Amino acid sequence: MSDQETFVDVVDWQLTGPGLLAAAAAAATSWPSVSASRARQVKWVVGEYTRALAHAEHPLAEDAGVREVFTAGPVDAYLRLARTGQLRVRKAADPSRGSDHSEQIRLEVLKLLVTACGAEDFAELPPQPDPPRKTPVAKRPRSLLRAQLTELADSPAATTSQLRMLAVGATVSDTGIRAGEMCARTVEDLSPTLEELRVVRRPQGWSEAEAFTELLALSGLSRAALKRWLPQRQRLLTRVGGTATALWVSLHGNHHDGQAVPAGTPLMPRGLARAWTRTVVDTNIEMTGQPSWEPLPTRMEQLRRGVQPTAVRAPRVPDAEKAVVLLDDVAARGRHLAELRREGEENSTAELQARIAARQAVRAAWAEGIEHTLQLSVLAEAGLPDDAGLAAAGWEPVLLAAIDRGQGWGRPSRAADAV
Repeated sequence: MSDQETFVDVVDWQLTGPGLLAAAAAAATSWPSVSASRARQVKWVVGEYTRALAHAEHPLAEDAGVREVFTAGPVDAYLRLARTGQLRVRKAADPSRGSDHSEQIRLEVLKLLVTACGAEDFAELPPQPDPPRKTPVAKRPRSLLRAQLTELADSPAATTSQLRMLAVGATVSDTGIRAGEMCARTVEDLSPTLEELRVVRRPQGWSEAEAFTELLALSGLSRAALKRWLPQRQRLLTRVGGTATALWVSLHGNHHDGQAVPAGTPLMPRGLARAWTRTVVDTNIEMTGQPSWEPLPTRMEQLRRGVQPTAVRAPRVPDAEKAVVLLDDVAARGRHLAELRREGEENSTAELQARIAARQAVRAAWAEGIEHTLQLSVLAEAGLPDDAGLAAAGWEPVLLAAIDRGQGWGRPSRAADAV
């Protein structure tokens, strides 16, 4: 059965007007790809369009069917009434002022409703306008920001808040990822050497099928910042039970629905935005008086738009046959490196070459999407069970500690120690 046939079965074409729109909204908001915020937008647009059908200036009435509601004339009439504030529940201060952003949302939601009804063949929606371009941060302020972050990275007196925002700011400067993408990252998304970050991209108005994965290069500044942030993150997780894999966590306890929430819980996009704004304000104050300084925007959105990251596409899910080959290579490279280390060949030319080969094998397995814990298990069996041996194979010790915290004992060596 095709997707269209599935949606037709969900939304009965015999429904009309408000009933049709309500059924389309219920179908669309039930999809896993529709977020809570998008669901609220769907309900808002359906409410507007329902009121439009009762408006004297709209060409349709409440008995309009699916073949009429989404055609050009009725849709244009709805958008005009909404744009001029005539469909508001509460009267606006200036109804004549419409928002380009609101118009964009209405068009995106209408497209969802059309899909929910299976009405693509006869719907006539206006094209979605290109989003307004936002001015990226100029090159000099960006370089000054990186210099400021570098100075902070070298400061032994940096606070936990500063270290978190140092890592966030450096990562955004390298990758240009959005706040939501940032908050969705886990320790699993960091490469073993902290030289790359895995990000799942979801284009604006995305469907699950359109999401894709990229591996983004991280600079030396980002790696240094992460090496300072991860131990602080570990300290913040002391009161968090169970697994703890989120890369960015809260600094202070809070309350949610009457329940105490400890520090170390996953950071949400709104909290990240607020923390970023506070740090940028402080940075702008500190940089006042510097030659040619232009205050940085307090929104991460503008900062990321000036970034052109080095990105490589990666699979969303590992290929099973390829994963077996890659893990065999990790095991073979690990055994060779472990043998040289046992024979006292550390820092020899042969051992250094074996390190490079092991790191390349580990990186290839991570890029395919093979979990850290699976690789670490393979390396332990190959003779590299401790931090020193794993560091030789390319694993950063601070990341190993984060993996252990997120997965219980994590590595077989730790599990064996506990017996």
